[in-house]
Amino acid sequence: MPKEKFEALPQYETSPLFDDLERLVIRYAEQMTTRVQVDPKLVDQLKARLTPAQLVQLTLSIAAANFTNRFNEALGTELETRGHA
Repeated sequence: MPKEKFEALPQYETSPLFDDLERLVIRYAEQMTTRVQVDPKLVDQLKARLTPAQLVQLTLSIAAANFTNRFNEALGTELETRGHA
């Protein structure tokens, strides 16, 4: 992801750097992270734009990132950053 987009993430809903599909994907990731269940309307919107395989891959990627983050936070794991010692 280009640095400009990364820095614009807090304003993804209004930033011209993100297209409609990217906004849906970010909203989906947010809901998967903060809610028990994702809004079915959001899932339907993604189903209209992605193939079933793409939606499964997206969901798996978000779930894996959430699992990894929660696992590391629970254990207080210090994460290694690239290019920094």
